[in-house]
Amino acid sequence: MRRTLLAITPLAVVLLLAGCAGSPTASPTPTSTSAAPSPTSSPTATGAVDPNAPEGQCADSVIQVTVSGSEGGAGSISSNVVFTNTGQESCVLRGAPGVSVVGDGNGTQLGAAAVQQEDAAPVDVTLAAGGSASAILTSVNIGTDGGPLDNCEPVAGDGYRVFPPHSFTAVFVASAAVPACSNAAVTWMTIGPVQAD
Repeated sequence: MRRTLLAITPLAVVLLLAGCAGSPTASPTPTSTSAAPSPTSSPTATGAVDPNAPEGQCADSVIQVTVSGSEGGAGSISSNVVFTNTGQESCVLRGAPGVSVVGDGNGTQLGAAAVQQEDAAPVDVTLAAGGSASAILTSVNIGTDGGPLDNCEPVAGDGYRVFPPHSFTAVFVASAAVPACSNAAVTWMTIGPVQAD
């Protein structure tokens, strides 16, 4: 009897371990294996979602983006990047958008993207249907000689590439002859968080 128990116990252990190990197909699979879309891609039916987005985040499909007004002062220029909710329901934006100048007629980024200036605790901004919010874009007044910046190689862009906060889909906003520094090592733009209008 004792001999039989000793013979069965190792076999039982092997079977138990084999059952626990399972097969490779039994392991859980990720819910999505697709990569986030590139800045130039169109939104997909499922669309990538930033897990840090606020509840009620404005869908890319309802956000209209414009860049308006430019006021100069003390060697800088300030503009408003405006986000308008074209949908039928209110939605929320929070934080700073991504902004860069593009050119060459094909969306090539010219120089560095704007540095995002976040509040210590960015607030949710609710956009009613038809409502808007804006973020202040501040850039160095470059001029044809590079202005006050060292190592700035001035070029003229075709407009702006704007990523709404927490969005992976860019919007092109045309603006003729936008000044830019083509040297990516030069920081010349900053963008603040969205604020209620």
